[in-house]
Amino acid sequence: MLFNFTGDNCALNTNYTVQIIMLCDYSAESNSYPELFPHADKQCNLFMRWKTVLACGPRSQTNCTVVNNDSHYDLSPLTTFSDNYVIPIRDEIQRTKSKIVLNVCHSIIRQYGAMCPIKSGACLDDPEKQNRYLNLGEVTESPSFKNGDLQIEYQNGMLCYENIKAPHVKTTIRFICLLEATETIPEYVGGKNECHYQLVWYTAAACSIESLRNYSVKTAGICSVTNPITNFTYNLQPLMNKDFTVVNASNIKLRVCEGLTDSTCVAGTAICNSKYNISLGQADIKLIWQQDGLYLKYFNGSSCENGMYHYTIIKFVCRPEGSSNQPILMEQNSCQTIIHWNTDLACEKKIKCTTNNDNEINLTPLIRSTSNYIVKANGTEFHINICRPLVPTQQSPTCPYGSAACKVSVTSKNEYTNEINLGFPENSPTLNKDLQTVLRYIGGSQCPEDPVTSISSNFTFVCDNNNQGLPVYKTYVNCTYVFEWHTSIACGAVIGVWTPPCIIKDSFLSYEYDLSFLHKKDQIHYVKGKQGKEYSINICGGEKYCNGSAVCHESNGYGSLKSVIFDYSRDDVKLKYSNGSKCNNNSYTSEVRFLCNDSIGIGAPKLLLVSEFIQNFYSVIFPGKNKREIFQK
Repeated sequence: MLFNFTGDNCALNTNYTVQIIMLCDYSAESNSYPELFPHADKQCNLFMRWKTVLACGPRSQTNCTVVNNDSHYDLSPLTTFSDNYVIPIRDEIQRTKSKIVLNVCHSIIRQYGAMCPIKSGACLDDPEKQNRYLNLGEVTESPSFKNGDLQIEYQNGMLCYENIKAPHVKTTIRFICLLEATETIPEYVGGKNECHYQLVWYTAAACSIESLRNYSVKTAGICSVTNPITNFTYNLQPLMNKDFTVVNASNIKLRVCEGLTDSTCVAGTAICNSKYNISLGQADIKLIWQQDGLYLKYFNGSSCENGMYHYTIIKFVCRPEGSSNQPILMEQNSCQTIIHWNTDLACEKKIKCTTNNDNEINLTPLIRSTSNYIVKANGTEFHINICRPLVPTQQSPTCPYGSAACKVSVTSKNEYTNEINLGFPENSPTLNKDLQTVLRYIGGSQCPEDPVTSISSNFTFVCDNNNQGLPVYKTYVNCTYVFEWHTSIACGAVIGVWTPPCIIKDSFLSYEYDLSFLHKKDQIHYVKGKQGKEYSINICGGEKYCNGSAVCHESNGYGSLKSVIFDYSRDDVKLKYSNGSKCNNNSYTSEVRFLCNDSIGIGAPKLLLVSEFIQNFYSVIFPGKNKREIFQK
């Protein structure tokens, strides 16, 4: 929805104009406000966007949790309330106009490029058809486990014309737990011709809540913790070294992640009732992540009743606009104190770090969660993170919180001065006219040459497998710092070739990778499936052992090599096999993926997915700093 306004005279034969685009956002408050579009012409023409729930139509949603074998799973972090996931349909690396649009446990957000049927959780966007948006299934059922797989099924889509056994099209999304997989999107694996669209999604959100909590505890730092689903690191260290008074209980004083310095309560107390000299809990440096927020838990305070001791729970909440940023007492009884604390430090400031094009470029592997990139040039330092705010560390400059890039001067005593905020990314990366990936940061410090303009910074990512280092500072022009970054991440997915006996080559970057170590250790590798099936894999000599197939189960071959795909954005290599033994009216196919893990040695294949459309294996091989070093001759 677009509103156009025309105002008074601005310049010769020109009036002031304002355009406001109304965007649906179910998570936006009803009292939201329009925002000035970052690239607006500030002279005579203003462009604004306004995210509001009032721009949304009716929606369908389901509970997104499930319990399986006493473990709890919650896919709600994957639900989007203002955008959708878009997945190209392709069998190989090729441009395609047909895409799947979907949401998780929630109907699709209707917007430009997604005018899907109201109740659909997945729909097909085919611009070559007159009826462009086709329903692939409605949101009716919650997630469930089937044959050991966590999945969501959207049923009752459009009428199926290819398969009389299935009157309506449906979509199944299988979720595979992978703690290292963050910011991922589902992949289409087949089923279009059978009216059953199948997608697989490798994501940490598919792991049990219990395993996610344990993982976050193991990786927690001093007053910092990482969300294992998004890989975003919360850091409350800016609140340390200060005494705080609870707003509505002036007799309660506390510190964050450390003990109070006064002697009113016993040593080590982090929260104290100074009126009665009662310790309400001892200090703990460990910040706790849970899906509903951040917590500090202070135990072992003064004794209270029945042999128990006082304890305090502090919940940190992303601060709503205009709310207090001080601790507030929510509940207190004989032994327990509960405090809520609204703070910007509890907000996940992030954007989708991928381009929206057919050969999607995913910059997520470049995101830093425990440190920042440091670029030195002309006696200054640039501290940079990608798509995320700078990570606060003891060695970092005191740049404004939320900035994703910062310029500082370094004194002869190695001290930082003249901190300049270079902005934060408000929008996902895009492609420039040369088809290079560009990420723009805006809203930095005041520009010295133009006080009404904010400093910004531009990062151009150039496909290059010879340089895996840092961004390079190029120039400063028109209040903008310009950087260039040569990296293989910017190559996206490219086609490779196979050279006997066991070499794969990235034809785009002219690199060769030797897989013969797999064959030398064991000529055949075996993998057991969930139903007791045993598959044999022979990457380097399948034509000798498996009737021309690299993957076999008993007498069934799962295809000969069809394509080699190097997906640098996801840091994996895929070998796709097709035209195997007959399977109903089709042929068996399989796929083997190689992922880098430098601590596992040669590793072993692991079965990730078995369906009527694809057999999908996952193999972790060879030690090395990165995959280029692992395979390169």
